[in-house]
Amino acid sequence: MVMMTLFPESRAVLSRLGRALLAALCAMLLSPLPALAEPILAAIVPAELPRYKEAHRALSQILETGGFGAGKLKVMVQSPNADKMSLINSLRRASSAGAAVIVVFGSRAAQVIPGEQLNAPVVFADVYDPVALGVVKSLTTTGAEVTGASSKTDLGTLTGHMLKITGAKTIGVLYTKDEGAAEQQIAELKAVGGITVKTENVRNPGEAVAAAEKLAGQCDALYLAESIAVMQQGAAIVKAALDQKRPVFSQIPDLVKAGALLGLEADPDEQGKLVGVHALQILQGQKAHSLPVRSAKKITLLINQATAGQLGLAIPPDVMAAGQAVK
Repeated sequence: MVMMTLFPESRAVLSRLGRALLAALCAMLLSPLPALAEPILAAIVPAELPRYKEAHRALSQILETGGFGAGKLKVMVQSPNADKMSLINSLRRASSAGAAVIVVFGSRAAQVIPGEQLNAPVVFADVYDPVALGVVKSLTTTGAEVTGASSKTDLGTLTGHMLKITGAKTIGVLYTKDEGAAEQQIAELKAVGGITVKTENVRNPGEAVAAAEKLAGQCDALYLAESIAVMQQGAAIVKAALDQKRPVFSQIPDLVKAGALLGLEADPDEQGKLVGVHALQILQGQKAHSLPVRSAKKITLLINQATAGQLGLAIPPDVMAAGQAVK
């Protein structure tokens, strides 16, 4: 058996080394663990339209109430143009960023979802008819990691009220070709008996007012379909129509406040809250395909009495009883 003798200097070195190792170990044990990365919610708000921004604010309020406020959730907001490629690029960017959930606003943005292979579930808000657009299989069984909220209102009812007030025989429609929701609305309008429907394609916001002036000279009333280019110029279109004594009706939120005669509107704030609940459920671990599409409940028929007076129109009592006056 070999015995080793440590000189005093060696024992001192080992002692210092032991103390250093012990201190390092204690520091490691006492150091806080690295914080987990905040999940990312990617929001796509086309053209920064007011109705979509209002829905996005309501979504944020729900998430904050549910425990996903500042410091708990990273929000990535994109406001692309309304063209198909810009919307696709925004979806792909959100997916590549590692989003836990992607929220898109409006029918135009939702329309590009089916053709994309995304790494995150998608929730849509303020979409006119997601089944007809092919975004989901049905409102109860979506068929993919996609769900959301529909803002569809009854265009047949709205048109019936309009005809009762104005007696219009020819309706001019401003829309944008290839925007699915607008094309759905045109089909629904044509299904209403006793009227002729004329359409004008608005390819960009710069064409909207001229198209409105053209149709107003050919038709008894104008209907504004769900087109981003049309919505961007909604107030200017209404003014152009009224200058020719032509009433406007639509399902676009806040258009009646801008002077349209009639509107049957789904509330954007409610849309945001509905999808906020969905987003919260997904962030908490539920699968999008297990969540049914929510339908608008807060729907209001709005009637602009000042516009009626300006056009010399009387609102029948039954129409007034069904709606809410805006002065």
